[in-house]
Amino acid sequence: MTETADETVYWDMVDTFIEQANELTDNAEPSMVSAAMLQALARYSAFLVANASVDRKEFTEEMESATSFLTNQFRDAVRDNLEDYRENYKVYMKVDDENQ
Repeated sequence: MTETADETVYWDMVDTFIEQANELTDNAEPSMVSAAMLQALARYSAFLVANASVDRKEFTEEMESATSFLTNQFRDAVRDNLEDYRENYKVYMKVDDENQ
């Protein structure tokens, strides 16, 4: 299957965010980097919902459905990536058969 231009741009952005996170772990614990990324994602997502709203009333009415949609998207992404790590643990974590 060939990636479309949009898919290539998407995965390039994902890689850029991960590279930035990896660089940040030079000066902070990975758990802090993760928490900061989650906060940034939440803040940016709130902006997207507000930006798509015609006014504050519509924004307020959409908050619950947006929260549900976004948390479901995150849950699915986490599950997919945990499954990927389970399947590729030895490769990603660079362990030998003795330490699996």
